Amino acid sequence: MAIMNITVTQTNPFTLTIPHAVTNPVIKPVMQGEFLEEMQLTATIHEFLFKVTKNSHVFWVGVAVPFGTTDFSRIQVFFHPTVVQGPPPQPPIVHASDADYPTFAGGWPGSLQRYVALQGSQLASVRRVPLLVPFTTMAALGADREQNMFAIDPVATLSNITAATQAAFVPILPPPNLTDVGVTSFSSGIKAMRKFIAAMKPSGLIREVVDFDSPFILTEPAEVTPSPGAVSSCYTQRFRQSPPAGYRFMPANSFSHVPSFPKPDASEHAHACIGFMMYHTAMLTSSVGSVQPVV
Repeated sequence: MAIMNITVTQTNPFTLTIPHAVTNPVIKPVMQGEFLEEMQLTATIHEFLFKVTKNSHVFWVGVAVPFGTTDFSRIQVFFHPTVVQGPPPQPPIVHASDADYPTFAGGWPGSLQRYVALQGSQLASVRRVPLLVPFTTMAALGADREQNMFAIDPVATLSNITAATQAAFVPILPPPNLTDVGVTSFSSGIKAMRKFIAAMKPSGLIREVVDFDSPFILTEPAEVTPSPGAVSSCYTQRFRQSPPAGYRFMPANSFSHVPSFPKPDASEHAHACIGFMMYHTAMLTSSVGSVQPVV
């Protein structure tokens, strides 16, 4: 049954929706010797937080728009890791609670909303294309399709979000027609990304798929994630023999000279660096969105 009623409401403060500079550490795209290095990268973005209501269900999505963006027909989508983590018998780590989701309280703004500026600024340094960050509950990963933002009418949902985004800049233009969608996930975010790819498959809109180190989770395959007609890549520290095209092996010890996001374990440190600092590198070769001019 198609969703007939989708409303999108912007809730971020004005100070975030106006252009503002964001600085984050990123991995230098060119490796020097055996070790990766980091650099500080600054880009100017607009940030939005949209409340998306589909009939009686409320969803939330963050959007970063690079300064100077004029084309809203091509978008990137980034899926964050699951908000509850940790295999039994250890107690789970809860970064955000499903109970707080309807009002976007607790860990949702406190822990998850940071991905909008973190990844959005890395994208904005090289591409003029909006980045959508759907905030995903644990319930959205289950069998109840109505709990997932994109399980029903995914293109209509994306189109309403991009129309609301464009309206913040040029309200007199008709809603954009989506032509290209790139999708990325970090770690266990691949679960939400797979559901998104499956829902979007009939549309043929997905052009590229990027996986940041889901093979770090040993229950996940050491593979790229396919989507019909899309170019797929995987940046991972997990070695495999005869890797497929797009499988980019990055040894954990190659991050040992990177000071940001320190972890006691080398593999955990590499995992954080890949997810938090490599979106800039991935977007350098993206096929979605016009190139940001150097200023």
